[in-house]
Amino acid sequence: MSRLRIPKPMSELSWQRTPLITIAFFLLRQVKQLVSNISNLIPVFAAIFVAGKNATWLPFALVGGYLAYVVISAILQQRFFLYAIADDAVHIRTGLFNRQHLTLKYERIQQAEIHQVWYFRPFALTILSVDSAGSAGKEVMIPGLTMTLAQELRQRMLETSTVSETSAETATESAATPDVEQHFPASEIVRAGIIDNKLFVLLAVLIYPVSQLDLLENYVVPWVQAHVSWLSSDNAWLLVGGATVAGLALLFLLAIVVSLITYHDLHLSISGERFQARSGAFSIRTLSFRYPKLQAVYIRRNLRARLLRRSVVRVSQLQPRQAQAGQTSAQQFVLPVVDQRFLQRFRARLRMPEQHEVHWQRLSNLALLGPSLWLALLAPLAAVALVLGAESGMLGLLLTALGWLIIQTLIVLSWRNYAYSFVTSGTTPQEQWFVVRRGVFSRNENWYPRHKVQQLDVVRGPWLRLLGFAHLILHTAAGSESIRYLPAKQALTLQQEWTQEIAQNRRRWM
Repeated sequence: MSRLRIPKPMSELSWQRTPLITIAFFLLRQVKQLVSNISNLIPVFAAIFVAGKNATWLPFALVGGYLAYVVISAILQQRFFLYAIADDAVHIRTGLFNRQHLTLKYERIQQAEIHQVWYFRPFALTILSVDSAGSAGKEVMIPGLTMTLAQELRQRMLETSTVSETSAETATESAATPDVEQHFPASEIVRAGIIDNKLFVLLAVLIYPVSQLDLLENYVVPWVQAHVSWLSSDNAWLLVGGATVAGLALLFLLAIVVSLITYHDLHLSISGERFQARSGAFSIRTLSFRYPKLQAVYIRRNLRARLLRRSVVRVSQLQPRQAQAGQTSAQQFVLPVVDQRFLQRFRARLRMPEQHEVHWQRLSNLALLGPSLWLALLAPLAAVALVLGAESGMLGLLLTALGWLIIQTLIVLSWRNYAYSFVTSGTTPQEQWFVVRRGVFSRNENWYPRHKVQQLDVVRGPWLRLLGFAHLILHTAAGSESIRYLPAKQALTLQQEWTQEIAQNRRRWM
């Protein structure tokens, strides 16, 4: 007969404070949040740079004030971050003015990972990251734990579950030899850096603020004129072209360096239903997931990936939420570069159907009517603006026609490359998937297990009702997906049939 566990009162818990070195963790977390939200701060940065032309002290004062704020805030966060370990849960207290108490029940833990960041490794400390069903989908991080304690907590969390994951199953998987092991060489990590485009997005964000500094006019141009005698106004395009090529080459090089640091010694192992990836040069990060918790699979091939014949694979377990103040979004399991051969093996381990089993369905030709009609209405307005603004009316008309042609071509390509399918794996018939493919120059596929769809909505606005169409929106734990411009009768039939099928399904959802 099992004994009933009575939780300890809060007053009896042994509260502990993290080591002083964790001040670095809280400081770097705030800097990371600033970088993540930098696109939302572009208007503020632009105003600062413009104002700084007449008040050179303003940017320095703001930067100094921000640095002082993050340092003081990090010290206070470390001081008021307390945790206590009980038999059935971890308790966390945070906050100076707004006190928060978070209880992480082991049985509610969805994922627990250990991260050996570079500034903790000399002290033999680590970070335990936990995704809990009761923590609003956010990733809770406990910094400054010893490796022994972090591993003990992680094992306890993964073994304690109210569902079919028993401790014996977990122990068997942990002790068994992996069924699949894959090591990604440096050459593949270099390709991952070429495929990645984060630095190019950062460049787009920084173009306007940097342009307000007048670096070219005040520094670069005078230096070039003083040291390059052959440069004149007739061949100045050489300097601009060379600077552009050099800038792009530098971005590619930096992206490769970041990729080599982030995914150094990337190693994938698959044992039964557990998938685990370990990588990192300075900070060693281990990500894993269990197959029953899979919510979506994303296969990405941008233009560079298609040229290199590679793909990026992401597996989602949780709802991807936007990071809020003081929070970080849940991590996804990522393989930054896989070739076609290994992708086929990995798809088989995920029980996904093979490509020849997918019968893609395209949207009706009338799906082009709405976007094309809006473009046709806006084109005359753009033509009038360009004719009035250009030196030549004919030039304005030509620019309008060229812009209309480019946008209309993109609309047609987007429609042509969009497709969806309901498919069952030939090797594992119980695995049924819903997949959407889209992209103009890229090719992206989003795969969702059909039995994990939570809600289906049929949306019919005035325009759709006029055409006799509807949008079918599917809500899953990994986000929402839509099938646009379905015949209204087909959308309602799919909603009814799929709802009944999901209601009768008794397979695990989380």
